[in-house]
Amino acid sequence: MIDGEWMDEPCFIIGGGPSLIGFDFERLRGYGRIIAINRAYEFIPFADIHFFMDRSYYKRIQGEAAWQAFQGRKIYLNKSSPGILDKIILLHPLGRTGLSKSIAAGIYHGNNSGAAAIGLAYALGANPIYLLGYDCKRIPEHSYFHSGYGKRISDFVLARWVKYFNAMAPLLQANGTQVINLNPDSAIRCFPFSTMDTIEDARGQA
Repeated sequence: MIDGEWMDEPCFIIGGGPSLIGFDFERLRGYGRIIAINRAYEFIPFADIHFFMDRSYYKRIQGEAAWQAFQGRKIYLNKSSPGILDKIILLHPLGRTGLSKSIAAGIYHGNNSGAAAIGLAYALGANPIYLLGYDCKRIPEHSYFHSGYGKRISDFVLARWVKYFNAMAPLLQANGTQVINLNPDSAIRCFPFSTMDTIEDARGQA
């Protein structure tokens, strides 16, 4: 990967929030770059990047058919030295709050893969960055739009993640990167909101 490789290209980052239950991911084809976080990649085999930062998750998926078939880049934010491992690009975590334009140096992670994926898109130069499934809230019986984890996430953890997004937002704004949350009902309130319908309408009128 090269710093600024996606300079001024739109990028959609797909989280795991339950707001994506029933979403048609084919709507994203041809709109820009795509980073699929964790199990989201199974629903978007055409994504540019499958991003993750959980060692136990990696151990679970590395033998699965969808993992073997995925043709995009597999990027693992890992405490080991940056490099390549079994066709996986390893990135170094720099800390919880900040921004880095150097992929080789590493990226900041906000203690969750959603924030880290924004940091990766920033280092790649993407702008604007659209967030899908960035809910940081549960609905009855659902923490995620998929069933890939087998456990519910706690309200405490969700609230802690929101704090890191709040710290990240002014840094992105100060550096001229527009981040738009496509779930107006999200608990993450620090980015401006829109919807996929609005983006599609604007594209149709262009």
